[in-house]
Order: sequence, then C-alpha cells, then structure tokens
Amino acid sequence: MAEEKYSLREKKYAKTKIALARAFLERLKSTRFADISIKEVCNAVEVSEGTFYNYFSNKIELARYFERLTLLKIAWEVQKKEQQLEPLKMIEYAFDLMAIEIGPPFLFYEIISLFTAERIKHGEGQALSDAEKYFAFPEYNDIEKVDVVTIKNLFLKLINKAQKKGTISKGIKADDILINLMSVLIGVPLTIEIEDFDKINRLYRSQLALLWKAVKIDKGK
Repeated sequence: MAEEKYSLREKKYAKTKIALARAFLERLKSTRFADISIKEVCNAVEVSEGTFYNYFSNKIELARYFERLTLLKIAWEVQKKEQQLEPLKMIEYAFDLMAIEIGPPFLFYEIISLFTAERIKHGEGQALSDAEKYFAFPEYNDIEKVDVVTIKNLFLKLINKAQKKGTISKGIKADDILINLMSVLIGVPLTIEIEDFDKINRLYRSQLALLWKAVKIDKGK
C-alpha cells in the first residue's frame, strides 16, 4: 500500500492539514470568508489554534491550500485523459471538471471575491508534499506523481498543442485565446442567475462552441 511509504509524522501532518482545509471549505459554502474564524475551523478538526499556525500563517494561506488541492485533482483527471482526447476536447473536459468543482453559487462568489482582492499580495500558495497529495485523494492512483498547474498554464499548454496540430490558427495569439477561455470560465458563473448554476456545464459548452468557431481552422476551405 502507498500509505506504508509515509512515516507516522508525515501522515499526521498531511491529514491534519487536509482536515483543516476541508473544514474551512464546508464553512465557506454558507459563510462569508471574513466571518469564518480560525477558532471554529480548529474546533471542527479538534486541534488548538496554536496547532493551526504550525500549518498556515493565516486564512488566506488556508484558502490557497484548498485551491491547490482542487487544481491537483483536476490535473490528475486531465492527465488521465490526455492520450484519449484532442487538445480542444481536453479543454472542454477541463471545463466539465471545473463546473463540478465550482459547487454552490455562494462558494464560487466568495472564492472569486477573495482571490481577486488578494492576488497581488499572495503567491500560488504552499507546495503539496507527496504525502499530502496521497492522503487528500487516496483513491487516485499515482496522484503523487502529478504536478499542480494553474488553470491558465493548463489551458495555454493545450492551446499550443492545438496550434501545432493545425486545429487552431497560428495567426491568433495563444495568449488572446487564453484570455477568452478565462473570460468564459469566470464570466459565465458571474453572469448567470443563481438558479441557473445547475446548467453551468451546458452554458460553458455553448460558449466554448462559439469560441471554437472563431479560432478553429476550417478544413473544408
């Protein structure tokens, strides 16, 4: 078993850190970030506030850690499909995964508000150890080998692949296509009504279809 590779200290450290992130996430689904106290997160995990500061310096760092766990999960899912799908289909698949991860509308709005306000002050967050990757998602085979990448970097890699394969015109800058993709990813949830969040995957796909019409090379010409 992969679990046997890790010492008791590594296991405890990883599991406590992950538990704090998940307790924070549960509260963020219904409570504003500013109203979540470190004390209540610690109480949920049954650790002291002093213990919290052994893992995170503040709530922002905790939120960034949750973000990296989510990106790890998406990176693993995408990597698993990489040999089966064309680059543009991979982008669509990544959107499918993001639609699932967005979750309740309140959670999405809080995350966007938080990271928009804090992006200048903070970096990408803490790196994930192999033990943290494993204990966060033990059912995901070999997830320790997966590198955490930002959504932007993932999209850019797939855009470049599509251009090399001749699917997307090389006359269009990859960065311009990336801006359009990020606008769809963030803009659709911000634009739709709360009651339409259950349709977000279909709405993502319809916007991507419009974008593909603008950037794909017409093989019939």
